[in-house]
Amino acid sequence: MQRMTTKNKPTDFTVPESQNFGWNLLTRLGSRERNMSIVVQRFEREGWFEDHAHDLDQYFYVTEGWFELTIAGKTAVYQQGDLIFVARNESHAGRNVGEGESELLVIDYWPSDSTSTLGLEA
Repeated sequence: MQRMTTKNKPTDFTVPESQNFGWNLLTRLGSRERNMSIVVQRFEREGWFEDHAHDLDQYFYVTEGWFELTIAGKTAVYQQGDLIFVARNESHAGRNVGEGESELLVIDYWPSDSTSTLGLEA
């Protein structure tokens, strides 16, 4: 049996303009009504995601590199092994500030009263 890693698995999505791509490990549709998803997202050097907010809680675990996050107007740099929590509806943006790629394990959790339809697309 071949071991699949993010290094040898085709990507599930790409965002060329912000130099990031990723893999859906557990989709919201596939989580059997647990209202969660797990994604690995890799950012090329200077890759980023724009400021946004959504009606869900998010956890970012840095698995590789250095990543800057701005959460509710406060900016900090995180490194491999750091876990960061972003509360629902809190604005956040991020960018790779390392010399090489950076990678995040992203866990999204929709509380039972969330009205967000993110992740429910078939």
